Amino acid sequence: MSDVSKLVQQNVEMDMTPMIDCVFLLMIFFVLVIDLSQKNLEDLILPRAVFQEPDDKPPENRPIINVLQNGSVVYNQAVAYDPKVHGKNYAPIKELLLNIRKVGLATKKLHLKEENIGGKMVPLIDDPILIRADKWTEWHFVGEIMKQCSQPEIAFWKVELAMSENDKETGEKNKAKGTN
Repeated sequence: MSDVSKLVQQNVEMDMTPMIDCVFLLMIFFVLVIDLSQKNLEDLILPRAVFQEPDDKPPENRPIINVLQNGSVVYNQAVAYDPKVHGKNYAPIKELLLNIRKVGLATKKLHLKEENIGGKMVPLIDDPILIRADKWTEWHFVGEIMKQCSQPEIAFWKVELAMSENDKETGEKNKAKGTN
């Protein structure tokens, strides 16, 4: 009976490799998810707005067009218009907007709305388009995108411009709304 009463002790080692693998997989997952949510945003120095409307709940379907400091127009991380290549030929911007409209309507991410304009019912895109331009971008590049948005075959009538509450270069911050 003394054999039965003896306790057998063993040193059990725990293999931590699977747990470490799981932690690294989770880290990779979260890095990819965070990166995918920012994929349409180029690194720009946005102009500071004196009075701004917070963009708390941006629409998921909102197309985002970035205009770099040199005037290049970037959509979904691809350059659609480059002033060094295209010069004053703004046809690539029009083609980009037509394609955004076509794909958006085909995938039902964008919606049409009939509006009475000058006594005629006109189909307009009822979803906004966001234009993000660098602080130092010449205005005519942004103006050309806005002009193309107003064309009847494109018809984005809700154009939003991205501004910053803080100036990235100087660190200046806006005053609260309604203060002098």
